[in-house]
Amino acid sequence: MTDHNKRNFLIGGGLMAALAATSGAKAHEVRAIEGPVFPLEFQPTSDSMPWIKRVFHLYSGPDGLTRAEQLTVVEPKGRKIATLLRRNAERATVGAMQAGGGFGFHVANNPTFLIPIFGTMIIGLHDGTEYELRHGDLAFAEDCTGKGHISRAGPEGSMMVSIQLPKDGCPKVGSSDLSKVWSE
Repeated sequence: MTDHNKRNFLIGGGLMAALAATSGAKAHEVRAIEGPVFPLEFQPTSDSMPWIKRVFHLYSGPDGLTRAEQLTVVEPKGRKIATLLRRNAERATVGAMQAGGGFGFHVANNPTFLIPIFGTMIIGLHDGTEYELRHGDLAFAEDCTGKGHISRAGPEGSMMVSIQLPKDGCPKVGSSDLSKVWSE
């Protein structure tokens, strides 16, 4: 497929039709945005980021067990949003899992942003605590050592974007300095 055909496939609705065919949903018309679209400017209309509802942070405790905390969503003011959205990444992947599919205990090999697109992803800890990630949530996993966490798709399956940051950002144990995550 040539670059021109790939672009037409993505913008012209071919991707949406393919996704709809696999999910049984109707394809929605997708069309190109008219006029200049870059550079991306964020003009806040309120004190919240409407696309981020909840943020979770996973890290390894001194006992090797993964901890999870829900962080308060604080909007970076003005252009600071660019520092959150424009990160140097080692790898970005989009993956899907069928309902109930997943992985046993594992660690994040790199500090990783997890962004649910469709469905839900359940994150399980050794103490039995579970967190359900869904569209509008963001998780930052940096439990690069220890016993890790479980990840499994919820009852409707899951589609996620995973953005792995450079491995040298992995803390040996505990949490990294989160102020650096939000404001490099």
